[in-house]
Formats: sequence, structure tokens, C-alpha cells
Amino acid sequence: MDKALTDSLERYIVKLQELSEVLKGPRTNEFRITKRNLPAIALKSATDFLAYCALVALFRRNIGGLSEASCVAVVAVPSQWQLKDVHDAAKIILKDKAGLKFCLHPTSKHRRGWEIDPAEFLESGEKLIIFTQEGSVLHEDFELAATLFDRLAVCDVRHLRALSVFRRCGKLTDEQAAVIATQASERMEAIFRRDQPASRAAMKLLKVARVAPGNERLLDVSKGFGEASAWAAALKKDLEDWRQGKLPWAEVDKGCLLYGPPGTGKTRFAAALAAHCGLKLEATSVPKWQSFKDGDLGDMLKAIYQAFGSAKENAPCLLFLDEFDAIGDRAKFPSRHETYSTTVVNALLECLDGTEAREGVVVLGACNYPERIDPALLRSGRLEKHVRFPLPDATARGEILQFHLPSLAGNPALKEIASRLPGKSGADIERLAREARRIARKENRDVNISDVRSRVQVPPPLDAKTLYRVAIHEAGHALVTHALLLGKIEWVEIYDNVKNFATTVDANGGMFMEAPSREFITRWDTMKMITSDLAGAAAEDLIFGHRANWSTGNHGSDFAKATTLAIRMVTEYAFGNSLFYLPGSVDMTSPPKLWEDLALRDDVTEILEEQYQRARDMLDGLKPALLKLAEALVKHKRLDAVQLEPYWPGSRKVPQPTTQSQKRRQH
Repeated sequence: MDKALTDSLERYIVKLQELSEVLKGPRTNEFRITKRNLPAIALKSATDFLAYCALVALFRRNIGGLSEASCVAVVAVPSQWQLKDVHDAAKIILKDKAGLKFCLHPTSKHRRGWEIDPAEFLESGEKLIIFTQEGSVLHEDFELAATLFDRLAVCDVRHLRALSVFRRCGKLTDEQAAVIATQASERMEAIFRRDQPASRAAMKLLKVARVAPGNERLLDVSKGFGEASAWAAALKKDLEDWRQGKLPWAEVDKGCLLYGPPGTGKTRFAAALAAHCGLKLEATSVPKWQSFKDGDLGDMLKAIYQAFGSAKENAPCLLFLDEFDAIGDRAKFPSRHETYSTTVVNALLECLDGTEAREGVVVLGACNYPERIDPALLRSGRLEKHVRFPLPDATARGEILQFHLPSLAGNPALKEIASRLPGKSGADIERLAREARRIARKENRDVNISDVRSRVQVPPPLDAKTLYRVAIHEAGHALVTHALLLGKIEWVEIYDNVKNFATTVDANGGMFMEAPSREFITRWDTMKMITSDLAGAAAEDLIFGHRANWSTGNHGSDFAKATTLAIRMVTEYAFGNSLFYLPGSVDMTSPPKLWEDLALRDDVTEILEEQYQRARDMLDGLKPALLKLAEALVKHKRLDAVQLEPYWPGSRKVPQPTTQSQKRRQH
């Protein structure tokens, strides 16, 4: 009895299903695709053909949902395809079908609101197909009304091969079809030119894009890059815990800003970091967004949304945004560009906030001037971690040279050369390697270590007179720093460029100090720092009656640091002659701006002159100690903390002779 009842129910269900299909028939005619002249479509337009095939496949797999009388279908179009191209193909399929509307959704929401009224499309109750760019934000009303969501799979391998046949473009391998599938819709006509092999275009694309699996030569991000290396190690550990379900995504650093001098290799670091952490790399830049298509507001917003959309699609992913300081600061935009620029910053804030979850996407920005970036972009929850990316140290310089000269990677002389390149950026080292390879090419042979050495500019040896001046300069820094109790001096050294060479800083000497951490800073603290910065020049002035230019030669020079701190004293700390607080009021990267503000210029000049004189007066009282310490530096070239103790004023310790083992350890 039970079995008979079960059989009856099953037969009844089958009949109901058959009847349902019959009833659906009249309502789904528009999506039951009749045969079209596919060769004619392919010959007319490669883009129309590929979009046509993709839409047919989408309609077939969603025939049930599309048959509903009040269907609102949202179709996400891949970011490299134009909505108009897909719309044109849809009109070929569904030409003159009554009761059906199309909507090409805007790629962004402007400051004044959406440039679309959903009511115009929804009020009639007709079927509606909304084409939206993948990764862009959907209008809230369409989100609520949608009954079907799907992604358009354009450039299926079968469709690409069919197009190639119809246009007599020859056969395509899987690899060739795969690289063509990633191209923008505008490129399809160039790839599938009639009677021309599409494989030729594909090979050109592969030549640009291909990186042989397992053969990537990447820098080691775990060492040589200071704080950036420490952050990379912490990120890798957090991501491993997240993958294993031990750590929620909310606990992972989702945004970081790397900042530092130009040419330091931030882009290469990003690529190596992605591999180090097992992340897919999506790399772009603010200038690329600005130059996207016509460069108008809509195009730039589209480029931003596409970048974040692609990163979400490829999660876990590292989205690298180079030249991030080009985005600007809303408080400083010229009035004629204010609307455009403010809208762009707001769109970027929206993407970084992740109103749509961006789990698995780490955003890494890179720039030279972080002070030019809108502060809202750098707050918690956005690019909240700020890591200074320094010039590479000796270890990192060696790795960069090995990266660009892999055939010499095992040669110990390469590390020695790298150690003699203080102050050189990753770009400088890459150029050196390129020049060495050019020498070898001219002689039709492999590059050797002599080629590299020949391109290194060796600093000239310092004569006794110049070396003594350097010693006076560094002794001045050391004595004033010690007297003002600014920190523990680890060592002081000078370089004669004969037996002693600079490896850490691009200078003739240096004082290296461990400064204590400070919870707050007083006016006297900042004054002491400036006094210490100016002490080297003051020592030269005291002993020789004038100073050399090495106190002012670059952005990292003594006077540059002192001037920057003096500006901050006045504008940020209210330590000048006025009590105002005006952070960011002066563009530190634009010296003319400083001189336009006469009141600020007067305040800064007064601070610098006062502290320079203070340093000179202090050293005048310590002149015997200054001369004695300078003579010791000339003799030993380097003195560490223990060896320095006898030279401090008031010390009763007697200088000890430097042993050979100590000399070897020092150098």
C-alpha cells in the first residue's frame, strides 16, 4: 500500500512539472533563443559575437528565473568589457521584444547622488535586465528589487575558437586563448583580424605577460628593509592564522602605507611581499587611474572600482596602489578642481571602508610624500598602518644586485660591492647592473664582476687635512649630544676611503645613537635636538673659522633636519613666538612656500641661529675635549661606546690602545 502511494505521488509530481513547463512556454519565448546567423555576427563584430555567445549561455542557465513576469536580473559584466558592447549583443538576441527593458548601470555614485532613477525602470512592472560593471556599487533600490544575480562569462575558450574559425584566424592553444580572454573588449578586433592568425597576437601578449612558474626572482622581504621587513613577517603570520581559521579577518592589517625616498624599490617589495604571503598581486597606481581612457571623472571612478573589484574577485589578494600621494588632500584642492578631486577621494574612501566586505584583500599604498595625502585615507580602518620604507641597507643592496645579476649571485665580491654603495636606491642599483650587462653585451660575453666594479664610482681618498675636518665635525656632534643627554652614543666613525669605507650612510663620517622613546616632547627637548644637528657645522666654524658644505648637501643633511624640526616647532607644537596650531600649513617639499610666509621664516631663522650659536658656545668651552676626540678618530677611524668614555669631559678613564682584534671587529 505504501509503495503504491509513493509511486502515485511520484507520477503526479512528474505531470505537474510537465504542465509547469507548458505553462511557462508563452512567457519564456523571448529567452528561448532561435538560431541566428552566427558566422554573419562574427564577421560583423568580434565583440558582438563573444558577448552574444556569453549572453546565450547566461539566459539558458537562468531560464527559470528569467521566465518570471516581474524578473529583475542583475548581470555583472567583467571589468575589461564595456557595458555598451554587451547591450548591443543583447539587442541582437532580444530585438523588439515587448515587456522587456535594459539598464546600463552607472559605474559610480557622484557627490550629488546617483545619475539614475530606478523608479523609471521599476514602476512599469516589465522585465528588467541591469548590466553593471563587476566590482562597482549597485544602486540600493536595484539591490532590493533584484530577483536574479549572475556574472557574464565572456571569452569562453569555445567561443574564442569559434570566432577564430569564422574569421579564418587559425587555431588557438589553451594558453593563447587564456591570455586573449583577459584582454579588454576594445582589443578583440585587433586580435581577430580577418584572415590573420590570432595566435600571432596571442604570442605577443604572452611575451609581455608570461612569467615562468617557479622561476620568479623575488627579493627577500624578511630582512634589509627595516620596519617594512618586520611588518611583512607579522602580516604573513596573521594571514596564515586567518587561513587556518585561528584569526578573524578583522584582526589582520587590511591597509598599509609604505613611504620613503624615490627609487627605493617599493614596487618590487610589493611583488615580493605578495609571493611571501601567498597572495595574488593586483598592481595599479593613481596616475594610471587618472589616465584611464579619456581621464574624465567617470573614467577615473570606473578605474578605481575596477581595481578593487578585481582584487575582491582574486582574493586572497594584495592590491598595490603606487604613487598614492597623487590622490591629494581635499583641504588643499584648487577651487577649479575641487568637485572632481573631492569626488575621487570620496570614492576611494568608500572602497577602503569596504561597505561591501573585502575579506581577503590587503591594500598596500606606496608614496614619497605622505603629508600630501588626505588624512581621512590614513585613518584607522583604511590605510591605518604607516611604515617608513628606507633606502636599502648593505644586506638588501646585495640582494638587489643578485636579483638583477643572477649569474653572479654566488660571488662574494658582489656583496662587498653592495656594501660600498651607501645611500643608493634600488633604482640606482638596477641601473648599475644594467650598465654592467651592456659592457658584457658589447664584448659578446657573459657579465663578470669586473664589469660591475667598473661602473661603481669609488669615492676619492681623503687627504689628512680633509680627514681631520671630518673628525672635528663628528666629534662636535658627539660631544654636544652627550652633554645634552639626548641618548646613548653607540659609536662614532670617519671614512678615509682607503681602508675604511662608508657602508651605512652616504657620508664621510657618522655618529650613531640610540635615542630613548618619548611619550611627550618639550620645547627644550626640540631645542636640544636642533643644537645637536647643528653641532658638527659649529665645530668646524669654531676650529677652522668656516664650515664645509656637507652639513647642507641633501634632504637628510644636518641643516635639513634642523630646519624641518624648527618648522614643526612653530606650526605644530606652538613652540615659536606665536601660540597658533597650523599642522600641514607649509608644504615641506616646496621650499618657496616656506619663504612666502614671512612670520614663519622669521621664527625658524631665530630658532636656528640661536641653537647654532648655543652649539658653538658649548664647544668653545669643550675645545680641549673636542680636539682630543678628533685626534683619536683620525687615528682609529672608529670608536665605540666603551672607547668613547675616556674622551667625555670630566672622565678619569685613560684611553686604551686599540688592539688588532678590535680593529678587525670595528671594520
